[in-house]
Amino acid sequence: MSQKPVSTSLGHLSVACVILVSGLCGPVLSAEKVKIDAAILKAQQYLLLSRFGGGSGGGAIAALAYLKSGGDKHLPEIDQLATEILRKIESNTNYRPTSNHNYEASVDLMVLEAIDAEAYRLQMEAIVSYLIQSQRPNGAWFYDRQIEPDCGDTSISQYALMGLWAAARAGIDVPTEVWEKAARWHIDKQKDEGGFVYHPFDRKLYNNPEHHKTTDTMTAAGTSSLLIIRRMLFDEAELAPDIRPADAKRRFGVLERFTDEKPSVQKKTVKTPPSMKPAVIDKALKESTRWIGAHFGEKNHNHEQWFAYHLYTLERVAALLDVVKLGSHDWYDEGADELLLRQAQDGSWMDHGGQQAATAMALMFLSKATTTIVAPKKRIALVGGGLQAGGRGLPDQLGAVEVKDGSVGARKISGPVDNLLIELERSSDAKVADIQAAVVEAVQLDHPEELIGKSDRLRKLATDPRVEVRRTALWALGRSADFSAAKLLIEGLMDPDPSVFREASLALCNLTRRPDGCGLPIDPLDDAQMGLTDETPTDERKATLNRWKTDSKKRWYDWYMKNRPYDERDDRTSLKQSTK
Repeated sequence: MSQKPVSTSLGHLSVACVILVSGLCGPVLSAEKVKIDAAILKAQQYLLLSRFGGGSGGGAIAALAYLKSGGDKHLPEIDQLATEILRKIESNTNYRPTSNHNYEASVDLMVLEAIDAEAYRLQMEAIVSYLIQSQRPNGAWFYDRQIEPDCGDTSISQYALMGLWAAARAGIDVPTEVWEKAARWHIDKQKDEGGFVYHPFDRKLYNNPEHHKTTDTMTAAGTSSLLIIRRMLFDEAELAPDIRPADAKRRFGVLERFTDEKPSVQKKTVKTPPSMKPAVIDKALKESTRWIGAHFGEKNHNHEQWFAYHLYTLERVAALLDVVKLGSHDWYDEGADELLLRQAQDGSWMDHGGQQAATAMALMFLSKATTTIVAPKKRIALVGGGLQAGGRGLPDQLGAVEVKDGSVGARKISGPVDNLLIELERSSDAKVADIQAAVVEAVQLDHPEELIGKSDRLRKLATDPRVEVRRTALWALGRSADFSAAKLLIEGLMDPDPSVFREASLALCNLTRRPDGCGLPIDPLDDAQMGLTDETPTDERKATLNRWKTDSKKRWYDWYMKNRPYDERDDRTSLKQSTK
């Protein structure tokens, strides 16, 4: 293979580094974000130079990290790796790993899902069959040899479950029994203090005392496995309250956070109803998450040996729990600080797992790889007057709501988008939430093209005195394919209501196909993006929001002036004169 593709890729990454440091539309808001982004790019460069080689699955974990951190899935190196994985599958039905058995199978499965789950469905099904067949009778996974009757490996089992979860997200059926057996093994092997060990069985042929000790890496691995299993068996049923304490939950600013406008990546859960109850898993999770919180940040021998492995596993736990704190610790800030200090000049990290694997896992932590695949649960928030908090905060059944006496009940409003907008324009406050839900449903699920030609009505609604009406109009303008609507959305950034100017920001990103916005946080109500905390004084919070509004408006306006349609440009006449 020629060197050119890698050089080209590195060239693009170098340009990206310059953009991140200088700012696409001005100075970057956070110096720490610049450092983290630069660390991510250096790690991607390091992995690209490896050409995702290394054998025994090492290249696959490197490629997975590159893809999960936003890398280009169409690179020749990625194509080559996919070809190597496919060579392990005979007639698309019989998967044969080279050496690392279930580790290798699981990572191969995740890589194919990350590249193109639809194109590689048959091959993914072959690997799923391999993993299901290699699950031990006790519910665990191990190496390709049985050394004791009750053997099982917490780390290998973790990767097997991650691989099967990737398959489930792609719509491949994984039997309920597989998840339940794995759940029972983890619960049975959990230590009394709540932690997990590497090899929780009586190992007579090769006895290493370290493999029987509770460690931070294995407790995080066991916890993440139980969280994946729970998600698959019970969809997104709410966790028991004491698993995720209130002070550890994500804080969403002035209003409850709205779900981002993207479909859930988990296409289905199990077909057969589980025989076990969520409370059984929740009890184990309550104990293991308490252990993690109590021991977070301890720089013990196990952490020093496996720090990158440990941090990536913690990222998975935190993402599945949807928390910013584990115990009293901000898991991402503290982990990122450690990784920034440990990163080598060439962009790599090194722990006991080896340079390539450590770099891959550190990269997946910094880029929040699990967070990108865990669709946030839709949250309903009520704001003044009993109205729901906007298009992104609608319940799972869009449009099936009614606000009555302060309560949300069942109701269905339907009709063409134009008629719905007319009804929204004329409706009383009590009906706004219902009509809003119907508009969102019609656009998202049925006829998005019906917004074409509706800009005039939407522009009028965008100045309505009612907050919910303005939010609905801005949401729709962001999906109208009318580029000139950007001007009105830019003005919406200065709306006095936080939920409205937040909607204007997200709508601008959608309309302009710029998912990262213009160099500033795209969600002003996300404290993590804004550099705020629960302890930030109200006056400082208000001042930060006002600065964001002013700066965002200027950057978006400058961008629009450079990219506006030619029929809006004032210099056409002078341009014609200069060419005479």
